[in-house]
Amino acid sequence: MTFYSPEQLDAICTALYQARDGAQLIFLFNQIGDSYIWQSQNIALAYIYALYHSESFDRLFDIIAQGKFHERYYKDLQDIWYKARYKENETKRGKELGAVEKYRLRRKYPPPSSIWDGQETVYSFKETSRKYLKQYYLQNQYPTMEQKRDISRVTGLEITQISNWFKNRRQRAKSVIPSNGNGNSCQMNSNISLNLQRIQQLHLQAAYSIPRLSKVILMS
Repeated sequence: MTFYSPEQLDAICTALYQARDGAQLIFLFNQIGDSYIWQSQNIALAYIYALYHSESFDRLFDIIAQGKFHERYYKDLQDIWYKARYKENETKRGKELGAVEKYRLRRKYPPPSSIWDGQETVYSFKETSRKYLKQYYLQNQYPTMEQKRDISRVTGLEITQISNWFKNRRQRAKSVIPSNGNGNSCQMNSNISLNLQRIQQLHLQAAYSIPRLSKVILMS
């Protein structure tokens, strides 16, 4: 039973989830039960986080697998899914997992289709988004704000992500040219330095041999 309207419950769950206040969420759902969790996806997300905080892993996995979530919740739900897998395994084994063990768990237990479209992500970028950015970059390395908004609508990326991607891409492209140039420049400087050293040595040898030659002439 709840004394909150759906809007109030949504707002409360959103605030508690954003604060990552698992203890308060557990208390809330202990009071109202789980019959309200599908009134909104914000409530469902908060309930799933409460399950994670209470280590109710089987229930958590079932709720995620059975649910239908909007794509904007995928990232948070995938994060909870993986963390729950790690924590469940650590509890069973009684020790913290290493990076390799976590990687194996991710491969063994990929997120269900309810929170994953099947595309691998690299640094939070889907492969389709990366391909689109690369193709766009070949045509335009300096997109305007309006063009970035168009890219955002196509890829689903934030404007900041798009701006940073183009900035980093341009920097990488520029760094290739100077590195070759600097390498040639360093080689030339090295050759010049060696030549100067040889010239100085020849001058010293000449300066040393002339007095000795004059002495020989005088003595003769």
